[in-house]
Amino acid sequence: MKRLLISVATLLVLQACKFEVKTSPDKTEADNVITATTPSGETKTLNGITIEAKGVKVAQAYLHFEDGSLVPAANAININQKVILKLVIDKGWKEEKGKVSLGASEKMETNTGQVLLDEKDLFSNVPELNAADANFITLSAVITKLDKLYDYFVVSFKVWDKKSKAEITGNYKLYLKQ
Repeated sequence: MKRLLISVATLLVLQACKFEVKTSPDKTEADNVITATTPSGETKTLNGITIEAKGVKVAQAYLHFEDGSLVPAANAININQKVILKLVIDKGWKEEKGKVSLGASEKMETNTGQVLLDEKDLFSNVPELNAADANFITLSAVITKLDKLYDYFVVSFKVWDKKSKAEITGNYKLYLKQ
């Protein structure tokens, strides 16, 4: 497990944006458990993550903190608390000699549409990944401070195979604890 976490950590660590908020959602655990149908089957998701996969089978999508604990169902977090999106892939990336070439983007915006982060290719400096490591994709975000109050923040993501048409798109909302 430790080796796996180290491998995943090498894929991407991204700290994003300087903002904070003082709102909290009224959600229950049931509101945040979704099963999304993909062309390859079903994906188990938590935390209200919406996901669409084309040409790749995603087994799981969920949020956790740096210590490995799951983000609560309401997605209420603290300022400066890193949130990590974990995508567990069953199959679909085009493999050549045990390697895959992936791209990943992440966009964060407020509930009013103000864009706070828009990274076009987070893996641009990583030309190839070991195929086994590419089955565990992580993208992370940190809310560090804010200029005014927002109801929530939407984090949108896309992971794509640079050598095929396989891709994963999705989003989730984050709220800060009051």
